[in-house]
Amino acid sequence: MHKLHMVLIVAALISALVIPVIADTAAVCVVHKGEWVWVRSAPAHDADKIDTIRYGVECRISEIVNQYAHVKYRDGCEGWVDVSYLEIPIKEKVYQVATESPLNKRETPDGRYLTKIKGGSRISVLGWRYSKKGELWAKVYRGGYVKAEYLREVDQ
Repeated sequence: MHKLHMVLIVAALISALVIPVIADTAAVCVVHKGEWVWVRSAPAHDADKIDTIRYGVECRISEIVNQYAHVKYRDGCEGWVDVSYLEIPIKEKVYQVATESPLNKRETPDGRYLTKIKGGSRISVLGWRYSKKGELWAKVYRGGYVKAEYLREVDQ
């Protein structure tokens, strides 16, 4: 299955807010650089806080419900974390902007606008991250994020 197909399937499932992890490589993640996240007892903002996961701690996602990922980390610990704090790193892969119009690049998925990337351009993707709205974004070479739904995999 091509990465674009996987990205589109993930994006469609996110909109339903209940997502099974569809590939083992997508299951390994880390807390985004310089951040940490509360681990909660249930997939809700008002659920009890039971732990924290700091940047660099690897975890595995088993499912995503209501914008919260059920993760396992540190030798069997588990709980629910806000998925927007997690990044799914991948081996660098080239994608093409699948639109003719320019694509906005942002500092973070929910962050400020940085610049535009010309439609049809090729860009290197280094990982995936979810926004607070549950949208999948691609982390691109030289910093910043673009919406994954506007990318298509390039055969090399």
